[in-house]
Amino acid sequence: MAAASKSAGIIILGNSGVGKSFIGNVILGEEAFKHEFRVNAVTTKSEYQECSFNGQTYAVYNIPGLIEADQERIDINKREIGIAFKQHPYAVILYAFGHQNGRIRNEDVVAFNAINDAYPFSQKSLVIIVNGLNSNRPHDYEAETKEALNRLLKMNLPHICFVSHIDSPNEKLALRRQLIQTVATAMPKTHKKEHEINLQAADLAKLTKQIAEFQKQIQEDRERHRLEMIELETECEKRERRQKAEYQKLLRKYEEHRREAAIKEQQQKSEEKERLRKDQQRTEAYLTTQQKLNQELSKQRIAEGEC
Repeated sequence: MAAASKSAGIIILGNSGVGKSFIGNVILGEEAFKHEFRVNAVTTKSEYQECSFNGQTYAVYNIPGLIEADQERIDINKREIGIAFKQHPYAVILYAFGHQNGRIRNEDVVAFNAINDAYPFSQKSLVIIVNGLNSNRPHDYEAETKEALNRLLKMNLPHICFVSHIDSPNEKLALRRQLIQTVATAMPKTHKKEHEINLQAADLAKLTKQIAEFQKQIQEDRERHRLEMIELETECEKRERRQKAEYQKLLRKYEEHRREAAIKEQQQKSEEKERLRKDQQRTEAYLTTQQKLNQELSKQRIAEGEC
């Protein structure tokens, strides 16, 4: 390991098996850290490699996971984590979470809380990574998991990366661009040690049970919210149907009134036309009668004149 420099740190934290070494290698663009699938932790000592991007030099750390089966191993890991923060306190933190069928692992939350309590993280300098996901995950997985992480970690997390299984060099290159962009967006801060990391192997079962209960509560809250939304949508649909029915009823009344008014208007026009026709007939009859009378009168006058 090289001596500590003035570069900013990229301290990758998380339990064993979540892919910290893999993430570090992706950022570096080379296989600098050993990583493989094993029952026991591959990384046992803190190490870092420097790289530069966006005009900034970073020390990318590969650190042992905190939680192990025995207290001696946990204590060694605590010391190794402390070494990284001592060498590069000014850093961006990448915390990697594993999952079980998409659900955040309880032990990962326990480890996060223990480290965060000792070296308080800032939301702006913290990048959460959920690693090893199925690329065909549900469309709402990321939104639901982000909500769960915000509640589990009691933080409003602006930087979360959901990382799928990588199957090709092109996918790894795309992931590198994503991680570098996210790290560049985050704001490094100086992490000060408040106290030793407080985590005892004997307490792990109790702590993971507490997180499991919290996750269950989150799931129940989400399901209750989902049912409330369904009920609300159903009520909105019912209200919409009622409003539509009332509108259709009013529309029918309007159309009926319009038809009645049109019929009445047509009747009035017909009656007026008939009245005018009769008036015209009477006028014509009167004129005909007058004409006949005038003709008779003229004949009578002519007859009287001849006499």
